[in-house]
Amino acid sequence: MKTKTHPTQPQGKLKFLIFVLCLSCALLESEIPQSGSPPIPGKGAIEILPSNREREPSPIVGINYVKTLGRAGQGVAEFQRPLGLAIDEENRIYIADAGNNRVQVIDDTGAFITEFGGRGWQRGEFDHPTDIALSFQRSYRHLYVADTGNNRVQYCNFIDQIFYVLTETIDETPLDQPEGIGIGRNGEVYVVDTRNHRWIEFNVAGVPVVARGSFGSGTEQLWNPTDLVVDTRGNIYIVDAGNHLIKKYDFTGNPISTWGGEGDERGQLREPKCIALDDWNYLYVTDSRNRRVQVFEPDRNQSVAEFSTPTLLEPAGIAVSKTGRVYVSDAEANDIKVFQIFRKK
Repeated sequence: MKTKTHPTQPQGKLKFLIFVLCLSCALLESEIPQSGSPPIPGKGAIEILPSNREREPSPIVGINYVKTLGRAGQGVAEFQRPLGLAIDEENRIYIADAGNNRVQVIDDTGAFITEFGGRGWQRGEFDHPTDIALSFQRSYRHLYVADTGNNRVQYCNFIDQIFYVLTETIDETPLDQPEGIGIGRNGEVYVVDTRNHRWIEFNVAGVPVVARGSFGSGTEQLWNPTDLVVDTRGNIYIVDAGNHLIKKYDFTGNPISTWGGEGDERGQLREPKCIALDDWNYLYVTDSRNRRVQVFEPDRNQSVAEFSTPTLLEPAGIAVSKTGRVYVSDAEANDIKVFQIFRKK
């Protein structure tokens, strides 16, 4: 007669644990999206959307005039030949108030916030500043000022607000009335050295690494360039004011394309002054002698819109907010014109 055996107590526990583990894995697998599937909202997953600049361009269907900020004068929120503009993450507007030798900061209603500078040649003082740029790439924000009349670029951070000189000489050639500043995708600083007919790239340590341009009308030549902007791919767009052109360079400084040319038809330019990018990579150019702003589609160099208002006399600086507000400094009327972009949904 055979005796029936039973599993020992430890063996029973082991089988039970294996069963529970397999069941848990099966349940977990049912909750995890398969490869290539989007995360499931509400299941503990975070849905990450691409930024606007990674999406397909959203067509512009209209741009309307909204209001005017500021007026002529020397007081707070008053201007004398306002030129370059910049906008920070709180929609504060920074204005190179060239005729008053200062940088003013106002909010989007036109209310005064603060100012920097005053006429002079010492650090923190300016002589006809023409452009400004904000850098958010490092642990604290930096303000850069094209101190044109002093032939230099100054910068400060917003913690101590002490100004320093970025540079006054490149390749043993002194800067000569630099008018434009731009910030690259990794915090590089780009300067338009206007009267030397060139542009210069500085790395994040403030060391010059690229200098391009000489006087002329050739592919790699410039005539009194006034501004620049850098897109998310590292392409550089130069306002070649003397040649009435926009010139595009790749991230290494090699020329890619040129468009514009003197005239008043759409796509043509007459003494373009400044340039800006929106979150969809559309390019906005102040076409100063034509008293308008033109918008160029990304990658196609094609004008897709133009806008103005009867009181816009000399469009100069330009900046575009994330909400689609376009701010244009009017150097002759001594104020800031505000427009609103409408896009196809």
